Amino acid sequence: MLNTSKWKNFNLDKLFTINAGIYHYSDEYDIGDTPYISASNENNGIQQRINLEPEFSGNCIVAGKVGCTTFYQSEDFCATSDVNIFRPKNFELNRKIGLFITAIINFSENYKWNYGRQCRVGDSKKIKIKLPTKMNNDEYVIDSEKKFSDEGYIPDFDFINKFMKSVENVERKNKGSIRDSIKTENDIIKCDSEVKAKNWKDFYLHDLFNTSMGNGIDAIATTKENPKYNYITRSDINPNGVAGLIDEVENIIPYPSGTITLALGGSLGACFVQKEPFYTGQNVGILQEKEPLSIHTKLFIATLIRNECKIKFQAFGRELNSHFRKDFTLKLPVLMNDNEYVIDNEKRYSKIGYMPDWKFMENYIKNLPYGDRI
Repeated sequence: MLNTSKWKNFNLDKLFTINAGIYHYSDEYDIGDTPYISASNENNGIQQRINLEPEFSGNCIVAGKVGCTTFYQSEDFCATSDVNIFRPKNFELNRKIGLFITAIINFSENYKWNYGRQCRVGDSKKIKIKLPTKMNNDEYVIDSEKKFSDEGYIPDFDFINKFMKSVENVERKNKGSIRDSIKTENDIIKCDSEVKAKNWKDFYLHDLFNTSMGNGIDAIATTKENPKYNYITRSDINPNGVAGLIDEVENIIPYPSGTITLALGGSLGACFVQKEPFYTGQNVGILQEKEPLSIHTKLFIATLIRNECKIKFQAFGRELNSHFRKDFTLKLPVLMNDNEYVIDNEKRYSKIGYMPDWKFMENYIKNLPYGDRI
């Protein structure tokens, strides 16, 4: 894992010249070979390929105004006016450095920008990102001309190149992506992946978990001078809904690891088990266990919650906000003795007394391919 404790902030306006793209009406072009970059978060930002001559040279970074989704662009291209184009001022950009910086920008900025708050050229110039910083014997190397930062810090481009090369070497060694190197001891053939749900019973979500709304901290109110806690939003674009790391918020206690988060809007129904302490943005629900449950059991339930949300709820229609603490139900495997249901006289989980079979859920996930890697 990268140690970022000695990285420093760099203003994008000091690193790059930033300009907007040029909009073209659809009747100005036809299908061709030139990439036409838009404010898309897919396909390297390429909306389509058109027959206009490229207006911008490659080997640069592009970012959409909506969401500030950022890509390294190697080809010569055209770009809409909804795209900001970053060209280095005082250093030589290459693919490795470009991919590294785009990853940093996406991690730190995506959650801050949307249709209502677009990241225009002026906004891009104000963005600060943390980068590895050049040092000599534990002392920062200071540039008297202050070309890269007002404090004189210098990005350690040599480190970036070496780090990215090591990442590429891992991919080559595994003859594919890093993901391909993850192995599982669980046999797909032996795994009984068929779910027989005919004896499962309905449970209210609020009977299984303590349900509540999250912190509701606006992204614009967060700071990142000494980032410590994950910031969870209602988006499922980033892993586990983590939009980035933010500073500790005074007088607000972060939620503990192991808590389940539920997107009540946006990527409605996105449900994750959080592995680190965290804060939340707006419209995120919290599910905290009433009794200790393994991460495998929680993953089983989170998957069922996502499935229920796809079927029963929709944004701007039947919203999830008013239901997840009140009448949200899901079917779960229950404890049985032979063909008889085991009944809990205290009726902790249901009015009838059915008891969730936590162990079945745990073992099911553990025995799936890659379940042993969780």
